[in-house]
Amino acid sequence: MPRSALIVSGAAGPQDIANGVLARFGFAPAQSALSLSDATARLRTEHFDLVVVPLHGIGQVDLAALDREARRRGTCVIGTAAQSDPELILRAMRSGISEFLVYPPDPKDLAAAVDRLMRRVHSDAKAGSTIAVYSAKGGVGTTSVAVNLAFALAKAHPEGHVALMDLMPGGGDLRAMLDLRPSYDISDVLGKIDRLDGELLRSLLTPASGASGVWVLPSSENPESIETMDATAVSTLLEQLRHYHTFTVVDCEHAMSDRTLAALDAADRIVLVTQLSVPALRATQRTLGLCQRLGYADDKVHVVVNRYQSSDAVSTGDAASVLGRDIFFKIPNDYRTSSAALMKGVPVRELDASSHLAYAYDGLASRVNGGPTQKSGGRRGLRLGKLFGRGSK
Repeated sequence: MPRSALIVSGAAGPQDIANGVLARFGFAPAQSALSLSDATARLRTEHFDLVVVPLHGIGQVDLAALDREARRRGTCVIGTAAQSDPELILRAMRSGISEFLVYPPDPKDLAAAVDRLMRRVHSDAKAGSTIAVYSAKGGVGTTSVAVNLAFALAKAHPEGHVALMDLMPGGGDLRAMLDLRPSYDISDVLGKIDRLDGELLRSLLTPASGASGVWVLPSSENPESIETMDATAVSTLLEQLRHYHTFTVVDCEHAMSDRTLAALDAADRIVLVTQLSVPALRATQRTLGLCQRLGYADDKVHVVVNRYQSSDAVSTGDAASVLGRDIFFKIPNDYRTSSAALMKGVPVRELDASSHLAYAYDGLASRVNGGPTQKSGGRRGLRLGKLFGRGSK
């Protein structure tokens, strides 16, 4: 299927010349829009791989509206103007314009810009995976799962890089769990979001212990700074992390805020952490219902039972029945190992790589990355139906 382009007010120069350049990159003849507002309106209902817009006389509000729709649709944008004005170029780049050309663009320059954009799109298609670790209920070990999952993924993929991002307000627990004294946190990265590249991003992340391959972006310890971070900022940051890392693991806050929703939307997989207790399973049940209303595919959301032990009053079969969902994975209850790792500020693997807990996190990493299924009990759960407002299936 050919690529599609939309040219606003003749911003790409003579139509026949522009179409000739675009055809070399698999584009059908470009469509036209009379104004930027017309183009933005069309982007709300149609998909275009490329939009070329004139920058002279365009207001910041109109550019912001275009940027929002282009990001949502995955559309590349080229801006043109009669002069190469540094202030205009900077304003355009901050508004999501991918390339700038002097009008009328030389066919060679236009071809080079389109080539760069298509290469970038192809590179993005090979970008890494994002895994959001979430629980609506605190105290079930979400941060422990996020930390140890990140290290297990790094072990399984030594050639790659794993980012571990903390969205918990007020500093979160990553600093304590990994004994971090970071020079920068998420507020510093967001302050430079408009000029992030791989080198700058890596300089702002904190390497975890040793040569683990895990790079940490802790939350800000200033409670007010997290409130200034909206859903758009979270989405943009996760897009950048995905581009430069094999895996990005996000430790989400327990509240279903706009930030949390942005992280869940951006995630390829959601690890939904719970325990085999009635309060934890109730919270998980509510979250699964929300995920269904949000239109998430079943294979995006994975229920992981933390601190599992065979003597639990509620079985995994009970849990699967009341949740209407198979248990994706079970992490064993090993208080001694996990608490010792926390006291030393290291992941479980670094404390004791031969422990059952370390082995379990390796298994979870394999499953999240498409490995074999962990066996769990069948669905029984008749006795819990009334507690959760539902009968057996």
